[in-house]
Amino acid sequence: MKVNLIMPMILFVLLVLSRMITDIPNFTATIALVMFTGYLIQNRLLSILVILISQIVSDLYLGIYSSMIFVYAAYISIALLSPIIMKKMNTKSVVLSSVISPSIFFIISNFGVWLMGSMYTFNLSGLIACYIAGIPFFDESLISTVLFALTIFSIMKFIPKETKEIILIKK
Repeated sequence: MKVNLIMPMILFVLLVLSRMITDIPNFTATIALVMFTGYLIQNRLLSILVILISQIVSDLYLGIYSSMIFVYAAYISIALLSPIIMKKMNTKSVVLSSVISPSIFFIISNFGVWLMGSMYTFNLSGLIACYIAGIPFFDESLISTVLFALTIFSIMKFIPKETKEIILIKK
């Protein structure tokens, strides 16, 4: 099995940088990059490893927090689901994945905050309060994911290569 590691290395670096270069909370390219990592690296194990290791590296720099496992689970879910949504790579599928992916992140990560934290009561009203408190962060996540995903998609359209050459990881 021959594996070209150029694309995974590029995506790894971009994923680490995406979490560290931002002035607006939750306005990052991370979810869009996770979507495209899942799409561009056909080997699912390798795509998950690239995402997880990049997040661990950036979390070691940014700080460890109790709900990390839920953030990682959200990213893995997005990476596994986005190739199904973007099966036909076009604007419609990219926008659809860009709306679904931050929603998945919101649902899973806020559940983790509720479950692992002490800010909310451990009942349905506490869970609802946690989700309501997270809504102001969701819009930045949604807008940034749509904008960055469309930007990545547009850049890919300008690369004069066949899809088989862009997807560098072979099964």
